Amino acid sequence: MLHTFRILTFGALLVAVAALPNTPTKSSLVERHSSSSEDILAQSSPAYLSFVPLPDNVITEYPSDDSISVRNLPDVPDMDLSDYPPRGEQPPFDHPEVQKVMDYINWENVPDFDTRVMVDWTLDLSQYDVNSDEACWWSSSNCKRPKVSYLPEDIYYCPNAGDWGLNYDDGPFKLLDRNHPDIDWEQPRFYNSLIRNGHQKATLFFVGANVVSFPDAAQRALSDGHTICSHTWNHPSMTTLTNEQVVAQFYWTQKAIKQVLGITPKCWRPPFGDVDDRIRAIAWQMGMRTILWDQDSNDWNMPGTAGPGHIQPDVVNSYFENWVEKRNSGEDDEHGHITLQHENSNSTIAMAEKWLPKLQEAFNVIPIHQCLNDDSPYWEDSFVYPTLDNQVSRKRSLAHLAYLSQPLETEAGQRANTELRLSLNNATNPFASLSRSPSAPSAPSASVSSASKSQKSTIYS
Repeated sequence: MLHTFRILTFGALLVAVAALPNTPTKSSLVERHSSSSEDILAQSSPAYLSFVPLPDNVITEYPSDDSISVRNLPDVPDMDLSDYPPRGEQPPFDHPEVQKVMDYINWENVPDFDTRVMVDWTLDLSQYDVNSDEACWWSSSNCKRPKVSYLPEDIYYCPNAGDWGLNYDDGPFKLLDRNHPDIDWEQPRFYNSLIRNGHQKATLFFVGANVVSFPDAAQRALSDGHTICSHTWNHPSMTTLTNEQVVAQFYWTQKAIKQVLGITPKCWRPPFGDVDDRIRAIAWQMGMRTILWDQDSNDWNMPGTAGPGHIQPDVVNSYFENWVEKRNSGEDDEHGHITLQHENSNSTIAMAEKWLPKLQEAFNVIPIHQCLNDDSPYWEDSFVYPTLDNQVSRKRSLAHLAYLSQPLETEAGQRANTELRLSLNNATNPFASLSRSPSAPSAPSASVSSASKSQKSTIYS
C-alpha cells in the first residue's frame, strides 16, 4: 500500500495516509453531493450553542464588495475568551458544556468503531481490513461515501467542470511571536491579496485555537465575504480520539467561531483527512457536514513557517502547472475541483499568491459552497451567499479583466477598480445572459504580482 507522509501543522508529528485513487465516476456526478435522500438523518440548528454571547462588531449578512477594501485588521472590542482551552492541547471533555453536548447526541446513530492507534508517530493501518473498509476510513482507503445509510457523502469536488472551489486550511494565520522573521506574511497580507485579485472569495477552514488567539484576523475574513468552516480545536488525527474527545474538539471550535464571529458553520474538514463514519456521525449530529478534497497541492509539505518540509516549491508549482494545462487543453472536463491549500506559513501564502491569478484565468474560481449552489453555509439564516444561479460572475467582466491587469496602487489600477465597482452597481446580475462555457475567456496576466518583489520569499525566486 502506498502512503504519503504529512507533517502536522502544530508540531513535527507525522501521519501516514493512504494515497489510493478514488476518482468520482460519472454516475456519482449526477448526485452532485446531494443529501436529499429520505434516509439521511435530519439535522437541526445546534441548540447547545444558544447561550453563547454574540459579538456586536461583526457583520450579520453577506457583505457587498463596496464595503470591502485593502486595509489593516480591525480593532476588536474586549470579549472574554479566557475560559477556552490552551492552544495545542486536546480540549477538556469533562467540562459541563461538553457534557451537555454528549447528552444532545443520539449515540445509537454513531457507529461503534475502535479508536485508531498511532505507532511511531504514524497512523497504524496494519490491523484494518481495507478491502471491507467497514468504517469508510479515509486515511486507509480514501473512502468518502459512508457505509451507513443515514449520513451524506463527503463533499470533495465541484460538480461542474471548470469550477475551482478555492479553500485554505489552518487559519487565520498570525504569529504569537511578534519578532518572528515571517511576520510580514501573516494576515491581513493574504486577505488583502485576495481583494487585489478581484475581491476573490474563498472557503476558510479555521482552527478553533487560532480563532481565539487571533479574533481580529477571523473577523476580518468574515467581513471580506469569505466562507468560514470548522477545522477542529488543535488539528489532531480525529479517528485516534474517543467519542468524548471528538465532541470536545468540535464543541470548543464551534463555540469560539460563534462567540468571535456570530456564526455557526454547517461545514468542517478533518485534519489530514482523517475521518471515518464514527467521526462523520458525531459531526453531522453537531450540525456539520464533512468536506474533503479531490486534489492535494502538498503546499503543507514545503519548508516554511510551519516546519522544515519534505518537498521543494518547484514540486508544488508543477502540480498547479499540470492542473492549469489540463484545463486549458480541454482534458479536464469531467467535474470541477476542490484543491487542498493552506494559509499557515510564509511558503503557503507565497504559493497561493503566485497561483491565484493563473487559476482565475483557467477556472471559474469560487468558494466551495458556491460551486455546490448552496447559499447557506451557516445555521444563521441572515447570511445568504452567492450561488451559481444567483451571482455576479466577475470572471467574465471586462472591468474585472482590467482590474486584474493593473496594480491597485497605480492610477490605472484605481481607475479599473472604480469601473469594476460601477459595473457591479449598475445591475443585479449583468452577466446572467452569459453561458458558463468550459472555455471561458482568460484574463491577461498581471503586470506585477500581488506582493512586491521585495516581499517575495526567496524560495520562489
